[in-house]
Amino acid sequence: MRQAISFVLPTYNCHCVQLVETLCSQCHKVQATYGFDYEIVVADDCSTDRSYVISNSVIERLDNVRYLKLEHNLGRSAVRNFLAREARYDWLVFIDGDLTVDKSDFVENYALSDGDVVVGGTAIGGDVKLWRNNLRYCYEKRCEPAHSAKQRMLLANREFRTTNFLVSRRAVIANPFDEAFKHYGYEDVLFGKQLTASGYAINHIDNPVFIDDYESNPVYMDKTEEACRTLIEFRKQLNGYSSLLSFSTTLVRWHLQPLCKLVYRIIGASLRRNLSGSNPKLSLFNIYRLLYTLSVWA
Repeated sequence: MRQAISFVLPTYNCHCVQLVETLCSQCHKVQATYGFDYEIVVADDCSTDRSYVISNSVIERLDNVRYLKLEHNLGRSAVRNFLAREARYDWLVFIDGDLTVDKSDFVENYALSDGDVVVGGTAIGGDVKLWRNNLRYCYEKRCEPAHSAKQRMLLANREFRTTNFLVSRRAVIANPFDEAFKHYGYEDVLFGKQLTASGYAINHIDNPVFIDDYESNPVYMDKTEEACRTLIEFRKQLNGYSSLLSFSTTLVRWHLQPLCKLVYRIIGASLRRNLSGSNPKLSLFNIYRLLYTLSVWA
């Protein structure tokens, strides 16, 4: 039994009130049952839409909640390091602020879990009728069976994600997130690799948070391309931890990159129009990711 946990939530341009209220309610129940101490620390990473900062301020009224409003944007890695330093307790649960906790025993599962690093995973929520033409929803839904706790344990180190996980505070302080990652994508993969290299075993359990809101297709395509650029920028550090990187490296080694770049110049724009449109073909998504990655490979 973990006697105290700091729940640390980075937020940026999103609502987090419902998530924080749910965590507070569950923490109170676990506290009453086990004599459990907790805090919830939310750090707004200088959201560009200040309406989110204002609307989320109601969480300041809740017991054991601290709401930290940063005056400068730190970035995805640095804000997590900041939260680890701010936390009071020896155990941290990181949860992205735009997600939903739907399991009634979510907090209890982490309090009773074993190991220095425990990944709870994600589940895909939302109304299929509402999101059936949303690219991210369709992609995440197709991949969901491969992300069960049982499947994640088969490649435990490579399947680490920061969306929802428990870690000892000392592990983060000794192995901080690489703050060279300024843009979207893969900072969590490298963090998992660093933990493994430091001797921490990564355990996966069935304790998901739910994704139930999704970016528009154009925004998701922008984020996808940003992640591909991040992957290329840090390809040496991420070697062996991304199937897209491994396949791209093989094609470069076989001297097929010029051909792929030519194909991208010919059909890349039309593929992107389809994937950004109102009826995207999911079968084209990984093709586009590969061609785009090779087009920006330097």
